[in-house]
Amino acid sequence: MARPLAVAPDWPHCGRVTLKPFAYGLTAEEWRGFWESFRDPEIAEWNGNRPLRMPLWLFKRVVQGEIKRGDRLGFVVLDEHGDWLGTLELYEIKGREATLGIILGRKDRWGQGYGREAVRALLDYAFGTLGLERVKLRTFSHNLRARRAFAAAGFREVGVEALPGGKQDTLMEVRKGEWRAPCGGG
Repeated sequence: MARPLAVAPDWPHCGRVTLKPFAYGLTAEEWRGFWESFRDPEIAEWNGNRPLRMPLWLFKRVVQGEIKRGDRLGFVVLDEHGDWLGTLELYEIKGREATLGIILGRKDRWGQGYGREAVRALLDYAFGTLGLERVKLRTFSHNLRARRAFAAAGFREVGVEALPGGKQDTLMEVRKGEWRAPCGGG
């Protein structure tokens, strides 16, 4: 039986997904899922990294230090039952724009629209509550699933950048004037 999701009314949400701000703290389960996502070889490869090797206690300290810098906002992605799915953030927040990053660590939920709903919730928040004018991101050009999901959430491709080793990043963005606020915000 699903337990009711206890959320603050101002937490971003869309469809089945709620975004819990890091400022509310992470549960032990959320920290472990976040950490294990970075340790997963497949997820690390999609993010252009090697699997994380640091212990959980040090990972917490690093993440908390990044949050204190003030140029990023992190969220835990929760499903309709309040279960951890991943993390989502706005970083490089400068002026009226920011960069979006997402990791859905629950691979058993990939391809079910949770990422798209999480991105839409974040865009509602970015353009509405934060008053941003532009949100951008970059993803590997060969990551067709991510590119399709970002496009379905409102992003458009604006360029390609060559990377070492012959790979390419696709650059994507969405501007406030283009955003259709499918989750009722903005």
